[in-house]
Amino acid sequence: MCRPIFVVSACLIGMNTRYDGSNSIREEILSLFDKGVVIPLCPEILGGLGIPRPKSTIKNGRVLNDKNKDVTLQFKKGAEEFFNFVKTIKPDHIYLKEGSPSCGVNITNIKWERTNGSGFTTMLLKENNYKLSGIE
Repeated sequence: MCRPIFVVSACLIGMNTRYDGSNSIREEILSLFDKGVVIPLCPEILGGLGIPRPKSTIKNGRVLNDKNKDVTLQFKKGAEEFFNFVKTIKPDHIYLKEGSPSCGVNITNIKWERTNGSGFTTMLLKENNYKLSGIE
């Protein structure tokens, strides 16, 4: 019997990949290791942004960091790399960090406010009908 495959935002398993070099470890995500194969990814890292990095927000369809630098291309590249990976491995479910301009499923960061909406990576995954859950 094949074990299910889960792709998760890397910060949710305790990897220090958040913009400030911290993580958002969640027990419910760690429990997935008992149920199947867990693959951590960070689209912002895949897009070429480092750790730590300036905080970013979505503004008028673009992504700007708190230094007012446009990082839209890095966010788009990260979303495409993430998507290409999940397309190849066909995960059973994807768990992403809410509130992120990349990973937010139901809540993202628009004009420096937590707002209903989806991040760049999530929008691409939703367009292609992947099973997603947002984790606070």
